[in-house]
Amino acid sequence: MSGSSQSDGSSVSAHPAAHPAAPEPVREVDCAIVGGGPGGLSAAVCLARMRRSVLVIDDRDGRSLWGQTNRNYLGFPDGIPAAEIRLAGRRQAAGYGTKFLSGRVAAAARDGEAFRLRVEPRVAVSGSETAGRSVNVIRDEDLGRSLGEETAVGRTEIVARTVILATGVRDDFPKFPGWAECVGRSLFWCIACDGYEAIDCVAAVIGHDEEAVETALDLLDFTAEVSIVAGRPEGFDVPDSRLADLANNGIRAYPQAVAEYANVNGQIEALALDDPARTRLPVQKVFVYRRPTPRNEIALELGVALNEFGHIVVDSGQHTNVQGLYAAGDVTSPHDHQVSAAVHEGNQAAAAANYHLYRPVQRAPGKEER
Repeated sequence: MSGSSQSDGSSVSAHPAAHPAAPEPVREVDCAIVGGGPGGLSAAVCLARMRRSVLVIDDRDGRSLWGQTNRNYLGFPDGIPAAEIRLAGRRQAAGYGTKFLSGRVAAAARDGEAFRLRVEPRVAVSGSETAGRSVNVIRDEDLGRSLGEETAVGRTEIVARTVILATGVRDDFPKFPGWAECVGRSLFWCIACDGYEAIDCVAAVIGHDEEAVETALDLLDFTAEVSIVAGRPEGFDVPDSRLADLANNGIRAYPQAVAEYANVNGQIEALALDDPARTRLPVQKVFVYRRPTPRNEIALELGVALNEFGHIVVDSGQHTNVQGLYAAGDVTSPHDHQVSAAVHEGNQAAAAANYHLYRPVQRAPGKEER
């Protein structure tokens, strides 16, 4: 709705005094959790079980909506897709009273001892700019409707006594036709999660720096068929000694960009290098090493301390430097980007937020929050 018309199309510009704007709806909650991935949902379950009013605000633009299957999460010997963990977590959190709001936190500020969040509708962006497979997003939306999830309309104001940021990161995957279907199937970002998937496969690493070199060398624990492609015209940014380490360990290094990722139904079959010969490298598993970007915009607005890479700095209890504000999951500094670690951090953040919400009489005299 523009500033000059109502939703029914009638003009309000001629007589603004006669038609005052309706006040924005304000909701007060014990805890607003920003981010509905494993970290945020773990926090929601734990806090709701402590009989706190909990609102999860999510824009469906996170890693948990990709197509990868987690095979190192305890209790699932055959593995479980991350999107299924998310669906189950949403049902579990809702069962204890958690509420859900679909939207994007556009602004955040302190409001006395609480926090005020302005939530706006999710911005529609092209598939090349958002995370997640479309089929997983649709399933998540369908479940949200069945759980009574609300959708932000205009500007929705949330006043929260505590906030947990579980906003995650944005991955810098190469963009090519069919790339989204490849993520989690043949295109990966984490050797700890998915190195096992490369056992006896033809694997390639895309990256130009020391971290990429280390990833290539680490893959030798899973397969003898490893190559590394710089992924840019400038070649590698490592000493010659490290290139020698690659060669001495049987890893072929190509200092070119990738011109084409040949793929069918989510399976990358070959890399065509950007060289005169269009060298073609058959592959089965591709690991991209490009440092992810933490989604830290809200943290910046609230004065939260960040590390050199932009991740939120937390202690072992998931406290940030801002009283009443906690963080969990991939957006935090010590996190190793495992689902199990995110779930743990969400639990810890919930415990810290719950303690903050206790009345003074519920705390031991002189015992501080941290």
